[in-house]
Amino acid sequence: MQAQFYSAGTNIPVLGTATLNAELSMTLDRWHSIHLPVYYNPFVFGGNKKIQNFTLLPGVRRWALESYIGGFAGANLIGTKYHFTWKDNRYKGQAYGVGISAGYALMLSPRWNLEAELGIGLVWTDYEKYPCEKCTRKIEDESGWHAVPNKVGVSVVYLF
Repeated sequence: MQAQFYSAGTNIPVLGTATLNAELSMTLDRWHSIHLPVYYNPFVFGGNKKIQNFTLLPGVRRWALESYIGGFAGANLIGTKYHFTWKDNRYKGQAYGVGISAGYALMLSPRWNLEAELGIGLVWTDYEKYPCEKCTRKIEDESGWHAVPNKVGVSVVYLF
C-alpha cells in the first residue's frame, strides 16, 4: 500500500453549528503526523444568539498502525477568540492551552477516510460576561483554568 503524505478534512458535527472548519495535515514518518485544524464562525443567529469563534488547534498524532490508518493518540495546543451566548448570558474572550485526544481513522477508499476523535484540554481563559445578548453593561471580568472538551468530531478526510 502506498503511503499518503498529506490530507485535508472537515469536521461534520461542527459544520452543523454553522462553524466553517478545515484540517490540513502532513505525515512526518510512518507513525507520526502533524495537524492544523482551523475553526471560524462569524454568524449571528435569531435573537442575537451567537457562537462566534476563531480557533486554532495545531497538534501531532502518534498512529498505532500507520499514518492515516487505524487508531491514534494526539497532543495539541489550543488558541481561540470567542463571543457566544449561553442561557441568558453573553461571553466574550479568549483561551489558550493544551489538550490530548484519541481517535480512529477508517479507510473508505484509497483516497477517503472517516475519522472519529475525542479529546480534552486544559485552557486559561480570560473573558467578559454580560447579562443578556444585546446588553452593553458588563457583569464581570473572569479568568482562570478550565478543563474543556477540545476535540469532538467525526471528519471526512481526503488523502493526497
